[in-house]
Amino acid sequence: MAEVLDWAKDLLVSRGALVETEEAGALRALLSPELAGALGASEWLSLRFGAGAGSDDDGEWLERLGHLLPPDARVIGARLRRPRQAPAVDAGTVLDRELAVQNGIYRVLEDRPETARHYFFNFQYTIETDETSLGAWTVCLNPAARSLVHQPESLLNAVRDNLEEDPEFAIPREELARLFPMALRGAQPEIRRLAAGVEQSANRRLARDTERIDAYYRDLLRQIEKRMSRRTADAQATEKERSRAAATQLDRAAKLDDLARKYSLRIRIEPGDVLVVPLPVLEISARLIRKKAERVAKLHWNPALGALESPWCESCFGRAHPLFLCDDRVHCLCKSCLTACPGCGKQFCRACQPKCRCGGTG
Repeated sequence: MAEVLDWAKDLLVSRGALVETEEAGALRALLSPELAGALGASEWLSLRFGAGAGSDDDGEWLERLGHLLPPDARVIGARLRRPRQAPAVDAGTVLDRELAVQNGIYRVLEDRPETARHYFFNFQYTIETDETSLGAWTVCLNPAARSLVHQPESLLNAVRDNLEEDPEFAIPREELARLFPMALRGAQPEIRRLAAGVEQSANRRLARDTERIDAYYRDLLRQIEKRMSRRTADAQATEKERSRAAATQLDRAAKLDDLARKYSLRIRIEPGDVLVVPLPVLEISARLIRKKAERVAKLHWNPALGALESPWCESCFGRAHPLFLCDDRVHCLCKSCLTACPGCGKQFCRACQPKCRCGGTG
């Protein structure tokens, strides 16, 4: 629940509250009377999220805090109060340690300090079965380096105290329109992964209730069969029991269908605010080489993280770490997007072609 806690803290601070976080997923805040009224809370607010004893209902509080948001998602521009140039590091050592190219080589061409605009896309998600779970997920993209920042909350935490609103910010609409589908595609598998625990729990309850209903209807059908065996000489009574057995089977099937709907997994993802922040980076130009093909790529080492930002996969837009290269155009790929076709067994690049030449989708 760390991402929910950070989101709640940022939202309360943006509305003028004095907030401090504590250990074990808790925060304390001093609210203005207007803010306390909007949340239905006292001016001294204490929240604790998680599964431990005494924890607050995160679903309830996400709904309450959501009332503080504007009706439409916003694009917010920020800047560093005290911007500093990225320090010099050994580019070759950084790439040796962090790039993790699996099927090719690279050559460092040059490196220099730069400033790169980072886009933090926030998504709110709802996971529903017979219960409801709410949460938030953040995706950070750096289009200049075509990179996806791993653990963007860590990057925000590193620069948060040095951020201020940028009064000269103009919304880059074309770039936002291009990046949003990538951010959404990056968020979807991560949110689906978070839903796995909810799904497993729902499946256990489904199995339990299915067995209970099966046992109940087995007993009913067994009783009907006994009555039929005692009335073999009465054709009318036997037919009546057969009709009752058929109705019981239909009722059982309907009850099981209701259970399947009740425990089925439903995930809803809604876009939230977007934060755009220019950050200092060390830009490393490198030649990526795969067999006889090569391309020049820009890679960014981020001093706020002390790490290289991972290239995004040019097929699924997930994190390409470790990094795989395709044979023809040296696309940067994750492992899943350079696997063999299940039909013919040949490896192919999903960025070059959506389907294998044999017709399989992969």
